[in-house]
Amino acid sequence: MSTRLKSLSPMSKILFVVSLLLLFLWVVPTMISYYKNEKIYNQKSLELEKLDTREVNSEVKRFHTEVFKIDAETYFDKVSVTSIPNNKYKIIISFIKDDLPKFYAFLRDLSLNYRVSVDDNLVYKDINKSLQVNMIVKPF
Repeated sequence: MSTRLKSLSPMSKILFVVSLLLLFLWVVPTMISYYKNEKIYNQKSLELEKLDTREVNSEVKRFHTEVFKIDAETYFDKVSVTSIPNNKYKIIISFIKDDLPKFYAFLRDLSLNYRVSVDDNLVYKDINKSLQVNMIVKPF
């Protein structure tokens, strides 16, 4: 082995030493850092999954069309709930314009009271002295 090393040209020896230095000073620490960060990422992902799947003990109700309709009719004049494809529901709420702050409070608290999310934009229609709001919700 030493005879082979002696027979190499000086330029080859320098390149060999530089490549070893590069390997030990840059490649190995980069690999160690990568695997260390990957391990930390996997641990954090598992922690987030555990937090996401834990049961939340709260008063949030599962979405049911009749229960939602009865609850919403206590606040608004007319409420209709129809089922649409992809496990979504179209909700049409009619109320007088003076009750707009009450509607915004209802909308703000919707996800706190039911396990739903508003899936699309709200569509407001102005009909005489009342408003009609169309929204699509998706239950969890």
